[in-house]
Amino acid sequence: MKRLVLRTVLPALLAIALFSGVVFFYFLPALTRSVMDQKRLMIRELTESSWNILARFEAEERAGRLSREEAQRAAIEQVRSLHYGQEGKDYFWINDLHPRMIVHPYRPDLEGADLARFADPHGKLVFVEMVDVVARDRAGYVSYMWQWKDEPGRVVPKLSYVKGFEPWGWIIGTGVYTDDVDAEVATVTSRLRAAALLILGVVSSLMFVLLRASFQAERGRLHAAAALRASEEKYRSLVESAGEAIFMSLEGEGLFANPSMLRLVSYDREAFSALDVAELVRPTPAESETGRRHWVAVLDGALPSVRYEAELVERSGRSIRVMLALSHVEVQGRRGFMAVATPLAQPRQLDLGASSTPEDLAATNRRLATLGALMMSHGADALQVSRVLSANAEAAVRKAVELIVSEQGPPPTRFEVLLMGSLGRGEVSLLADQDHAILHADVTEDEAAVRAYFLGLGARLSEVLSAAGYGYCPGGIMSSEPRCCQSLGAWRRTFSGFIHTLEAEDLLAAKIFFDFRNATGDGELTQALREHLRSEIERQPRFAPLLAHSVLAYEPPLNPFGGFVLKGEGERATFDVKGVLAQIVDFVRLRAIQHGVTETGTIERLDALVAAGRVRAESARETSNAFAYLMELRMRHQARRILDQLEPDNRIEPAALDAAGRRQLKAAFSHVKAVQASLSHEFRGP
Repeated sequence: MKRLVLRTVLPALLAIALFSGVVFFYFLPALTRSVMDQKRLMIRELTESSWNILARFEAEERAGRLSREEAQRAAIEQVRSLHYGQEGKDYFWINDLHPRMIVHPYRPDLEGADLARFADPHGKLVFVEMVDVVARDRAGYVSYMWQWKDEPGRVVPKLSYVKGFEPWGWIIGTGVYTDDVDAEVATVTSRLRAAALLILGVVSSLMFVLLRASFQAERGRLHAAAALRASEEKYRSLVESAGEAIFMSLEGEGLFANPSMLRLVSYDREAFSALDVAELVRPTPAESETGRRHWVAVLDGALPSVRYEAELVERSGRSIRVMLALSHVEVQGRRGFMAVATPLAQPRQLDLGASSTPEDLAATNRRLATLGALMMSHGADALQVSRVLSANAEAAVRKAVELIVSEQGPPPTRFEVLLMGSLGRGEVSLLADQDHAILHADVTEDEAAVRAYFLGLGARLSEVLSAAGYGYCPGGIMSSEPRCCQSLGAWRRTFSGFIHTLEAEDLLAAKIFFDFRNATGDGELTQALREHLRSEIERQPRFAPLLAHSVLAYEPPLNPFGGFVLKGEGERATFDVKGVLAQIVDFVRLRAIQHGVTETGTIERLDALVAAGRVRAESARETSNAFAYLMELRMRHQARRILDQLEPDNRIEPAALDAAGRRQLKAAFSHVKAVQASLSHEFRGP
């Protein structure tokens, strides 16, 4: 009993002491830094957005649509009217490099004044330092004392971010008052103190819970051991059911192979288990030394996985040339390997091309989710796996169309199948549905017959893809639907309607339809539609701002105090990772539409925007990192559920992540919030 008390009560008391120390000596200082870093990021993004206003009017000047005086006057009026914050009193100002004030919403007395000797109460030459920062680094932060918003009698510390606008020799900036940070921290501090008192009040109950938990621990340990034993059996069952040729081994055991592998090398299970790896696998002459190094590195865990060419030796002695995908595995602390062998006479992905009927195609493709889950469970990169899944889905669409055309007869005119949504972007997850459409050439005769043919093709395509593991799209974005099966002229009218009608439903549809690319045909019809889209967007300047407002309709699940906002689903407290990813996808799509970028993938769009000078490399890198991390969370969660023989979903439990994972998740959410703030103020206007 004494040992039990020492194991439970003493740790509880130490935990309370540690909690107090962490809260008051680590968390509160870290909170202050975190809030200030978020404010710094916010004013930087806001200044970048307001800088874009100047760039827009300067572009009008260069195009000859406005004189410089007209462009500058319009820019000044728009900046003067920009306000933000809870009371709408935070603002932007502009001065030049002299320095001389151009516009200041709360200090009109300074407009036109020489600021070379203007100093704050501490004697700092505020605007001279801003000019120095811009001259040295083109943009940066400046700290000083300034009046509180529109209250001249109140002077407080302020941190501002300024950026130079070289074409006009201007500097634009905005800032935050550090008193705001102190107020936020004070609010959190008072709550933490109350929480500490509450913890002390319930410590007796905690002691009781800990004592009871100790008695239950041994029983739980026994259950866990049984679960570990079951996990090995489940792992073997998954390998057994896979369609690819797979063999594996754990230290101290013989080789284990699934039926596909046994058929490939003509062994029965007993004879195969007695083999040594060296008897079964021979590296090709060109990769002999490399192959040996690969086996050693994977077995030791130095390499999570590797692919190389090798030869499998049949029971008869005949060699089969294969591409060997070798992965490190650990089950119950025992190291081993799993190998997937693909004969090089076949394609290296699922052999969709060999399917001779839609039923063959469906049967071949249904293995994809399990194989993708196995790739994720062995350390594969989520974006790479997503690209493999996307390429396979695209191949499935092409093969399905080929087989259906052979069933229905030749098409009455040229057509192309468009891939949309996540498939259009090449960002398919392990929980994929259908997003496709048909685009056919305009016809002048037998329009009803032409339409009937392609609607029939679309309906059959949806059926085949559903049987192949791609669920029907809940939003009806499938070529079996009349609105998704149209001629080039009709599609042009549809897109024009999205852009010029500007209804909420049209904006939602636009976000789905605008991620399109062709999967079949020569792409001529798709390119014609893309050119029409670009032309229509240029003719409707209100489209981008309204699309931006639709992007802002979703709030990332992070509260002002840095905590997660979750929804209960049974015993799980989760958030929808697909919704957060959609915010990043929507933001990047908006920037691509604004600047005429034709790539459809999120990462590819960011790279193109950086190359064109439309997005800063640092900002694009932060966005890419947030997107990649959320995709990693999503794919690994779906892989675990598939391997546990559960239905995959998009509900993530932050509590299941380690501390580093939760910090990275909060950083991704904070970046989405900063991007939203940037969009909100860029498109608010006068």
